[in-house]
Amino acid sequence: MTHLDTLFEWVDGVAYFRGLPVERRTVTVAGRAIEIVGLKDAADLLDLPEFAKRFLEDDRAPYGVELWPAALMLAEHILNGDDGAGTRAIEIGCGLGIVSMAAAMKGWRVEATDCDPTALHFAEYNAANNRVDIEAFECLDWHDPPAGERFDRVFGADVLYELKDHVPVVECVDCLLTADGVALLADPNRGVADRFAPLVRDHGFDVQVVPASETNIRGQPVNGRIFKLCRAAKT
Repeated sequence: MTHLDTLFEWVDGVAYFRGLPVERRTVTVAGRAIEIVGLKDAADLLDLPEFAKRFLEDDRAPYGVELWPAALMLAEHILNGDDGAGTRAIEIGCGLGIVSMAAAMKGWRVEATDCDPTALHFAEYNAANNRVDIEAFECLDWHDPPAGERFDRVFGADVLYELKDHVPVVECVDCLLTADGVALLADPNRGVADRFAPLVRDHGFDVQVVPASETNIRGQPVNGRIFKLCRAAKT
């Protein structure tokens, strides 16, 4: 028995995570059906003392175990984009793992990362359930990225929701991206991310902003954008 086999408790055919009901839904992204398991409202985890203590100590909310529109936007962009052909990619803040799964489906060798171990367990479960091969699931905090490893693609969905994270995210991309690599960061047109493009230019990147849209889990249209970063040519 693996840790994935004991991730959920089952009562009368319904899955629960630490007593909270788990939602299972199938989303269609770029014509592909992907089954995603997550929580309806990730904030419910704050009602559990073991999780509340961790999130309060780290000054983070448990957003990663809920499916967000920006992740669907980025997954669709990836599935409609270049084939990975076995080239290495990494996702920061992977949450439920749909972006990492989309990249793996396109042939990228993907490392899925998140600072929250619970989100990583959900992402690993979703990948296994969809029979998608993710190379690794690792804890990574974009405030403290590892040195040495470089990737041809860096993916991130809805990682710009707090202004205080913008510089750490850019510095993390700088640390992880190869010299000629590309980073793709999706955002659901949050006002706080309007300042992001000028910031990345000040950090030595060229940036292209690509409009994106998706339908959220309630069937409502959501407009967003994908920031496409590459290193600026040296003059």
